[in-house]
Amino acid sequence: MSRMLRRRLRTVAPLVAAAMVAVMVGGCSLASKGSYDKHGVSFHYPKDWERGKLSGLSAQNAGGLWTEAFKPSSSSSKADMIFITEYRTPVAITWKNRATYSDEIASSVATVTKRAGGKILAGPAMVSMGGLPGFGFRISATTVDGLSSESRILLVWNGKTEYYLNCQHDTNGTRSGMVERACTRIISSFELS
Repeated sequence: MSRMLRRRLRTVAPLVAAAMVAVMVGGCSLASKGSYDKHGVSFHYPKDWERGKLSGLSAQNAGGLWTEAFKPSSSSSKADMIFITEYRTPVAITWKNRATYSDEIASSVATVTKRAGGKILAGPAMVSMGGLPGFGFRISATTVDGLSSESRILLVWNGKTEYYLNCQHDTNGTRSGMVERACTRIISSFELS
């Protein structure tokens, strides 16, 4: 790997780390339901989910341009949540160059996941969301509330704009299927607006 590429990758790694910390902390308040159309993106989520606003530690760690959180209305677990965050990155990840960044992104996700008491269960997989290229992972982690969680994570880029999606569920709960269906709905309906 060239020195220039390594230097550019080091600038991407902290953004992945910031995103991972932001989504593993939990906590949101209620808002409107059903669809999201703000910040230049739109997508649908289940109508029986609550859209939230991050607060406390979550808001302090988010670090992105914006973060939105969603939670099943019927869940009392702070681990059953979906987060999406937008970041600006110094490197544009494209369909042509994403394989070049695969190892570095995987290393960054592994490092942050390990700090959260977890590990990568699968990935990186080459994925897309809204026609944007990126990477997918499945990870385990421990939330700041001490809950064991598993997540489906997607990181996709539109030039130097990164969209980070984390679909997280409590591994000791009963809502993993519900979270996975909601995640699939968001991914399949995600569009730049």
